[in-house]
Amino acid sequence: MKTLLLLDAEGQQLKWQEKVFYWLVVVFFISLFVPRAPVASNIILGAFVTLSFVYNSIREKFQLLKQRPFIFLIIAYYLLHVISITWSIDKQEATTQLAIRLPLLILPLAIGTVFIKQALADRVLLAIGLITTGVAVISLGLSFSQYIKTGNSGFMYNDSLTVHFRQQSIYVAMLLNLSIAGIVYLLQRKGVAQTLQGLLYLSLVILFVYHFLLASRSAMLLLYGSLLIFAFYHVIKKRKYLEGATLVLGLVIGAFMLFKFFPKTVQRFKELAYTNFNFESKAAESHYDMQLDSAQWNGANTRLALWQCGWELAKNNMFKGVGIGDRVAEMNKVYGKKNFTMAIQTKKNVHNSYLDALLTFGTGGAILFLFAFALLPLFYAVRSGNGYYFFVVTVFIVSMLFEVYIGRSFGCMLVGFFYPFIAATKKN
Repeated sequence: MKTLLLLDAEGQQLKWQEKVFYWLVVVFFISLFVPRAPVASNIILGAFVTLSFVYNSIREKFQLLKQRPFIFLIIAYYLLHVISITWSIDKQEATTQLAIRLPLLILPLAIGTVFIKQALADRVLLAIGLITTGVAVISLGLSFSQYIKTGNSGFMYNDSLTVHFRQQSIYVAMLLNLSIAGIVYLLQRKGVAQTLQGLLYLSLVILFVYHFLLASRSAMLLLYGSLLIFAFYHVIKKRKYLEGATLVLGLVIGAFMLFKFFPKTVQRFKELAYTNFNFESKAAESHYDMQLDSAQWNGANTRLALWQCGWELAKNNMFKGVGIGDRVAEMNKVYGKKNFTMAIQTKKNVHNSYLDALLTFGTGGAILFLFAFALLPLFYAVRSGNGYYFFVVTVFIVSMLFEVYIGRSFGCMLVGFFYPFIAATKKN
């Protein structure tokens, strides 16, 4: 407990700015799960900026920004939003999007221009992991209570688990990916995690169960695939045969038990077999609590249909895009031409961040997005030699293929925090 409260010997040696930063991060991640707390979120973002100005000098900030070009490009990408208002017809929607995506400006400016010592970074990851574990326990408890009252096991899956916090399961699953990987990373490094090993192993068990029940296909494949690669790395590279074999065996047994006792999650993967679609179909969207059939809209065929519509809009606006304010209205026009009623009624976006950047800002904006959020961060992570940084960047790059990740506040908060965080903690 002393470690979490910064009352241990190492924690007490941190500068006051570092201690304030730590507690701001704690409050920031807790606030993500407080329903409808925009005022609190804005205050916290403002506090990050205020702290940043007393953390180091303006001159040092510019020097650090030169060393972290992708942070500069993320800021430039947000400023492109501001510029695109000039050719957006719907100014109100443009302003709304600017507010939602504000963390992409504030957090890179505040966190991406300071230097975070490894000792502080480890404590931040520890706090994030334990906060996420607490959220998982609360969520499972509330949903289990609903299950006991109704007998409906559907309360224990997917968005029914995250509705308590007014969040979508796919975004929470992303945070779980980052938290689980962070805990594994800390356990490997030992250090700050050494006195809390028992608690961290318990957290991993809870987070893995919660992660499986959230049933986010992309998040599951990314996490399990990464853990298998990590296990083989230990076996081949570090010659830790027992540890690697134990991890692989644990994953296999855990997966078998979860699939055996929670079959509804399996149905999420069965949907991928049905990829045919008809734009005019009025069929319902498939759900883990429904009988699956080929006539339904599902995660696979819906995305294929949305990508086709998004590309049609993008290729007709390759120069400057439709602007941040008109992307929704223009997509609805494409849906309307194809009688894609389901997409209009459920307010679907294109479910691909790269395609969204292309149709919103044109070719130049898409290239800027690609360098800011994918190519340069990936190069940076590889050059750092830090496996956790590489994992963070990779899961964001892949997840952005299936969601407009910065189209929602929660996604913007995660991207806005973790990209600058890994930049700020890299050893120069």
